[in-house]
Amino acid sequence: MTKQEVIDFLLNGFVLSNLPDSFLRLQRIANDPHSDVEDVVAVVRMDPELAANLLKLANSSCYSTGTPVNSIEEAAQLLGMRAVVQSSLALGIISQIDIPHEHLDLRCFWKRCVSVAVISEKLHAKAPQFIRRIVDSNQLYTAGLLYDIGILALIEGFPSEMVGIIDGAELIGESIQEAESRVMGFTHQDVGRILFKKWGLSESLQCVAGYHHDPLSLKRRIHCPIVDLVHIADYICCKRDEGTPSSLKPRMLDQVWERSGISRTAIEEIELEVPQVFTATEAILSL
Repeated sequence: MTKQEVIDFLLNGFVLSNLPDSFLRLQRIANDPHSDVEDVVAVVRMDPELAANLLKLANSSCYSTGTPVNSIEEAAQLLGMRAVVQSSLALGIISQIDIPHEHLDLRCFWKRCVSVAVISEKLHAKAPQFIRRIVDSNQLYTAGLLYDIGILALIEGFPSEMVGIIDGAELIGESIQEAESRVMGFTHQDVGRILFKKWGLSESLQCVAGYHHDPLSLKRRIHCPIVDLVHIADYICCKRDEGTPSSLKPRMLDQVWERSGISRTAIEEIELEVPQVFTATEAILSL
């Protein structure tokens, strides 16, 4: 597997060579302070599969009030605009990818990604004011949801090679990016950054994809805060999730924690919310 072979696959073979139209429209709505729930409903109506899954989510045990929800409008009222946008973004991506379980536990993977998206937002709310000014909170959910997409791309395109790399990393106690770099000369972070650029996502999101395991290597300092938040969120979620392979669990970098300005008390409070976040995430993944 060469880097050029991977690039060719990303351009021509990967199922997410282009992001779904509904995802792009919902992302624009999420970034528009003047949008409202009617804008979200209009997008969802155009995607029957997404509409059906949102109705299932609204009627799930996680959200149900006991009264059946029978329309997208009712689902939007029950869940709230932000939850509808976030759930729709997640569902729109998750439904596109199908990888054999022997290559990757997709449910565990998406549980971690969706949870990282939510925890990133919670960390942002606890961050110092200067961090909150620098980081666009509207980008955090997308950042957390897709930060590790490079792994999926590599496993879909080169399953036997990637399974060998992951198994080898587990065997000798390496992180996946260390094993990738040793075997291939590049990592899933590089692949994610290429995809984000191809999709036309912002430079800050490209930095999240490219440096979430190695935030101290990022030279563009203006983008360090958003990368730090996703890095810390990844650490928190993996710490509480026993299903994540050790090679995929990040090592917390004290310097990153310190420069985020988030207190230990705030981190501990957020850690207590992780089980609830996992439960809500499982509701989405059960659809």
